[in-house]
Formats: sequence, structure tokens, C-alpha cells
Amino acid sequence: MWFFDDEQIFWARAADPDAVLMEQDEDLMLRDPAGLALLLAAAEDPDCPKQRYCAAILRDYSRHIVGWQVSNAYSALQVSATRAATSRDGSVRRWADYVTRMFSYLSDAGPVNRAGAEQRAADLLVGTADRMKIQIAAGEKHWQCAESDVYPTYLYIHRKTGAFRMTRFSSLPAQDLSTLR
Repeated sequence: MWFFDDEQIFWARAADPDAVLMEQDEDLMLRDPAGLALLLAAAEDPDCPKQRYCAAILRDYSRHIVGWQVSNAYSALQVSATRAATSRDGSVRRWADYVTRMFSYLSDAGPVNRAGAEQRAADLLVGTADRMKIQIAAGEKHWQCAESDVYPTYLYIHRKTGAFRMTRFSSLPAQDLSTLR
């Protein structure tokens, strides 16, 4: 459920550079398909004091939707990305390209080389590929990409089909990877 009762409350908060929610994880509270259009509008408004903040939430939430395969949010994300593709703001258009590229990972069928695995890891995990450990997983069928963090997220990409799966905190045993075909 979208955190704000109506659009005016969202815009009042977005227009106030000092406004913060009482919750520590405000960005997580704003993750809702119903709010994507408003976050996008704020991200492309050069007069909005929270323009960059809303753009960062959009990018993070998009990564979450596609990476964790939150299929009930696909439609809203695709609608927002389609609208963003025609924006006057270059960073918003780049976000639309990013979303389109991530959606292609859901439907890509075919081999994924190391460069492709690095691009997917950079898109689906937090950070850049040079901060990640990317190697061929046990059984030599999957790329294993891991954030070099205290609480790592692992991305497994089937090298021949392009199918992927994410997990947190611990790597998947080889038998769990067999579901990726």
C-alpha cells in the first residue's frame, strides 16, 4: 500500500527539502507500484528539492522489482519506464533504458559471456562490477556474482540460457542451481 493517502501529501513532502518521515527506512516505505508515477514525476522535475532522492528510490526499487522478480509490479514499472523514455530529462531517459535492459534479462534466452554477466551484476546488484566477485559457480553452468559486502547478495546466471536467480546472505548449493535452466 502506497504510503501517502493522496498525491498532494506526496508533493508537499517532496517540495519541502527538510521534510522527513519518522521511519528510518523511508525509501523502503516508498516502494509501491502505486507510487512509481509520482516518484518519476518528482525525479524529472528540476524544481523539486528531492529530485535526486526520488530518482535514487526509483532506481533501487526498479532493481528490486526485476532482480527479485516481483511480477505484480512489472506492469506499473513498464508503464513508468515507457513514459520516462520520452522525458526531457536525460537522467530519467537513462533510467528508462536501464529498466528496459533489466526487463530484457527476464526474457533473454541464450548464452551469457563474462561481459554480459558483469553488466547484469552491475544492473541487478548494488554497486559496480569492479566491486563484485564474478566467477563460474560449481558445476560450471552458472555465473556466480556476489556483492563484496558484509551481508552479500548472490546473483546466479545460467551461462547458456540467461535465466537468473538471486539469494541473500549465503550462496546456493549446486543442487539448488539445477532449477535454473
